[in-house]
Amino acid sequence: MVMMVLRGERNLSPKARYRFERAEAEAADRRANAELVVEELVGDRDVVSQILGKDRKRKDTVEVSVEYQDAARTKNLPAKILIATPPEEACRKLRSLFAETLDTRVIALACLPKQFRTEGFLDQLTAESRTRFTNAALILVIPDWRTLVTGGL
Repeated sequence: MVMMVLRGERNLSPKARYRFERAEAEAADRRANAELVVEELVGDRDVVSQILGKDRKRKDTVEVSVEYQDAARTKNLPAKILIATPPEEACRKLRSLFAETLDTRVIALACLPKQFRTEGFLDQLTAESRTRFTNAALILVIPDWRTLVTGGL
């Protein structure tokens, strides 16, 4: 029904339309739990720009090629993303969280530059790009992540 309303195929009363628009606005403002965790760990810092300002050839950055599911809608997004290792304190917390949850999204988000640090950005990537990106982020934060996963299984 929501899709029908959005396409104009179904009408709502003014009161229902208002409630619908409020719900949409609230959903857009609500940020995902993974994004909130990353913001808490990494803060407002843009780790990538801080690292690049110091030394462009550091081992704690990786450039990852990415492709998007909808090339037309994402034509202004970069074909390569430079990801970086978060600060050491954040890495310790991320490692602990990963050991408990095996949640790779939080680690992927923590390595993204601030302007791309949303789950929506990750959702735009093709499955292959998301896998490649997540593996690179895991290696930056938890070099022995495969051992942790197989040990936990």
